[in-house]
Amino acid sequence: MKKVIFFMISLRPKQWIKNIFIFAPLVFSLNFLKFEDVRNSFIAFVLFSLITGSIYILNDCFDKNYDKKHPKKKNRPIASEKLSVRFAVSGAIFIIILALFMIFNFSKNFFYISTIYIVLNILYSVYLKNVVILDVFIIATGFVLRVIIGGVIIKIELSPWILIVTFLLSMFLGFIKRRQELIKINCLEADEDKSRITLKKYNLSFLDQLISITTATTLISYISYVLNPQVQERLNTKQLYFTVPFVIFGIFRYLYLTYTKDEGESPEEVIFTDLPFTLNIVIWVFVFILLIL
Repeated sequence: MKKVIFFMISLRPKQWIKNIFIFAPLVFSLNFLKFEDVRNSFIAFVLFSLITGSIYILNDCFDKNYDKKHPKKKNRPIASEKLSVRFAVSGAIFIIILALFMIFNFSKNFFYISTIYIVLNILYSVYLKNVVILDVFIIATGFVLRVIIGGVIIKIELSPWILIVTFLLSMFLGFIKRRQELIKINCLEADEDKSRITLKKYNLSFLDQLISITTATTLISYISYVLNPQVQERLNTKQLYFTVPFVIFGIFRYLYLTYTKDEGESPEEVIFTDLPFTLNIVIWVFVFILLIL
């Protein structure tokens, strides 16, 4: 029974919140008023969460030796050896196969995208996480694939702008995550971190520059999105610019938490623990929906 509990913990249910990107096309297309599309998006969210949870387990198995020396990750079931690698891998593969079978019967396009996601993340765990910049590109691509899944499920054509904004925002979060990881790694002895080669290739000044660039480009892309004539025509409103201040506040708040509170390594923790940030997201969604209704 304990193995099952530790296995469930290793699926990291708290991080499944990242999969809400699947609902983005549903909201931005007004299809959230259609029961069938809401239902299909929710089913896709659950099935893809099983996939991402299993990938987390496989990644934890690859990173076991590194996680043992990390101040927080050392308490994870696999790193602390409360859950054996053999049991974890077997369970993860079983869930992936089961989830893919259900996804194939649900939507073949969803199946193809999920397969691409799995292959990319396995390659990431095995090697690509050690390639500077490309490691964050892979993470960002994962979020773009989530949005594409959301569009495929409700059968709509996605605006290129929503994919660009998603990619840049994910890059922003990814570089901040690397920055905070690097700070923590610098507190460890140099010879203790042999499994995360890529972090040694970054430095704080370089990451700060990348964060500055992605901050600016994300904001510019979102502003371009809400001012795009085709988007305004599709959503039947020219007032989406009222949502811009909430996006600016959200990004600036995240930067504040990163640089003054030493947070930002885990976006899901920020969402669950920082009330101003959480309220800002809720208000932004409410205002956006109000403007397009």
